[in-house]
Amino acid sequence: MHKLKTIGAVALTAALALISTPAIQAAVCSVPSGAYPTIQSAATDPSCNTINVAPGTYNENVTVAFPNTTINGAQAGNNDFATRSGNPGGESVVNGAAPIGAVAVFSISATDVTIDGFTIKNSVTGGAAIGIAVRAGGDDAALMNNIFDTITTTDTGGNGTAQAVYLTSGGADGVNIEKNEMKNVKSARSAKGVLIGDNGGTNPSQNVQVKANSIHDITSTARGAYGVSVANVMNVSGLKITGNSFSALNGTGWVHAVGLEGDTPGVKVNDNDFINLTGPVTDTRAIWIESEDVSFASGEAHGNNFNLPASQYGIAVDPALLGGPFDGTCNWWNSPSGPTTASNPTGTGASVSPNVNYNPWLISPAPGGSCFGGNVPTTAAQCKNGGWTSRVRSDGSTFKNQGDCIQYVNTGK
Repeated sequence: MHKLKTIGAVALTAALALISTPAIQAAVCSVPSGAYPTIQSAATDPSCNTINVAPGTYNENVTVAFPNTTINGAQAGNNDFATRSGNPGGESVVNGAAPIGAVAVFSISATDVTIDGFTIKNSVTGGAAIGIAVRAGGDDAALMNNIFDTITTTDTGGNGTAQAVYLTSGGADGVNIEKNEMKNVKSARSAKGVLIGDNGGTNPSQNVQVKANSIHDITSTARGAYGVSVANVMNVSGLKITGNSFSALNGTGWVHAVGLEGDTPGVKVNDNDFINLTGPVTDTRAIWIESEDVSFASGEAHGNNFNLPASQYGIAVDPALLGGPFDGTCNWWNSPSGPTTASNPTGTGASVSPNVNYNPWLISPAPGGSCFGGNVPTTAAQCKNGGWTSRVRSDGSTFKNQGDCIQYVNTGK
C-alpha cells in the first residue's frame, strides 16, 4: 500500500510539472536584431514561426528544420521582378556561403515552410549549385516571389550541375513553387530551373505545383538545359506545370523546357509560354516525354504557346513508349495552320511527334485563341446554321460568312 501511494505521488508531481511548463509561444522575429543577427539564428529558434528579414546582404546557408515557419524577405508578396531588379537596395539578398559541395542557400526539412520575397544567389567552385532544396519531410513547402539569380558552378565534373529549386529524393509532397523568377542558372552539366527527384529514387514527390514562374537564361555548356525536369523516378503523380514562361534556355547537348523523364501519371502542362530555345536541331523540345514516363497517356497539355520554329518540337513523345496518344489539343503552334508533322501536310508551325493528339489546335495565341484549328469543312452542310464560325481553311484562316465557307468547300479558295 505504501508503494502504491509513492507511485501516485510521483505521477502527480510529474503531471503538475508538465502543466506548469510553458508551451513554446509563436513569435515574430526580426533579422538582423540583437537576438537574431542572422537568418539562421532565427530559424534555429523554434519559437520564431515568422521571421522577417530586412533589406541587405546575408552571406549564409540556412537550414529550416521546424514546421510552420514563414521566412519573409523584404519583398514578400511582390512579384514585380522588373521593378525589383531596378532597386537592388530594397532586396533581402542571401548569398550561399559554402563554395564547395551541394549546399543549398535554403534547405527545408520540415512541413509547412514558406520562403517568400528574397533574392537568392549561389556561386560555387565545386559540386552542385542549389538555390532552395526541399528535402524529406518538407511537405507543403511554399516558395514564392523569389528571384533566383546567378545559381552557378564552375565544376566540370559529374557533380557540376545547377538548379534553382531542387526537390530531393525523400518525397516532399504538396510543394508549391509559384511566382518566382529563375535566371542565370549555369553549369557544365545539366542546368535546371526546377529539378524534381533523383534518378532511381523510390519515394517520389507528389502533387507538386510549378505555377506562374518566369524561367529564363538557363545554360548548360556541356549537356542539357531544362526549365522543369522530372528525374527518372516512378509515380510523380499530380504534377501541375501551369502559367509559366520559359525562354532563353541554352544547351549544348539538348534543351527540354519541360522534361518529363520520369513517370508522371496525370501530369498537367497547361497555359505556358515557350520561346527562344537554343539547342541541337535534333533535340530541342518544349515538352519532352521520355521512355520512362509509362503513364504519359494520362497526362495533358493545353493552352500552351509554342512560339518556336518548325525545326523544334512543341511536344515530343519518345517512340519507345507504347499506348497513348498524349492529349496535346488546343495549343498554339506558332501558326494558324497548326504543327509541322506528316499527318498535317499544310502545317507550318512548331513540330509535333507521333503519338500526340494535337487536333484541334488554337488558331491564334492563348489566351483568347479559338480552338478549332484543323476543323476544315468538306461539305456545304458543315458551313450552314452557324457552322462556318467554327471552321477554318487548311491554312488556319477563318471564314467571313457562310457563303465564304461554302465557296471554299466547292473551289478550295
